[in-house]
Amino acid sequence: MRNSLFALPILTLLMGCEAYTTSPIERAVAAPKMRDYGCTSCHVIPGVAGAAAAVSPPLNRMGNRTTIAGVTSNTPENLMLWIQHPQQIHPRSAMPEMHVTSDDARTIALYLETLH
Repeated sequence: MRNSLFALPILTLLMGCEAYTTSPIERAVAAPKMRDYGCTSCHVIPGVAGAAAAVSPPLNRMGNRTTIAGVTSNTPENLMLWIQHPQQIHPRSAMPEMHVTSDDARTIALYLETLH
């Protein structure tokens, strides 16, 4: 009984950490940028309020994926390039060019890479 009482709070804590492991500051910086560029209109993005759309693939566990859109390796550089110019990487992708700046792409990519 004592072990069960001890395990429940730890399990609850671990479950809460599974969706994302970013700091509140990282989320606070990246989330408004993703809303401004319309990412939340198409994707489920853990940790970003209002990002619950089912138009495009969910971005949960983005940090664990080996490829981006199934066409290029999931590296920080490729993720930034994908965020900025998805049509250059995969012209048949439904993801439009959103004119994301380099700095904003870096901020968004850093956040997405922490989603495990």
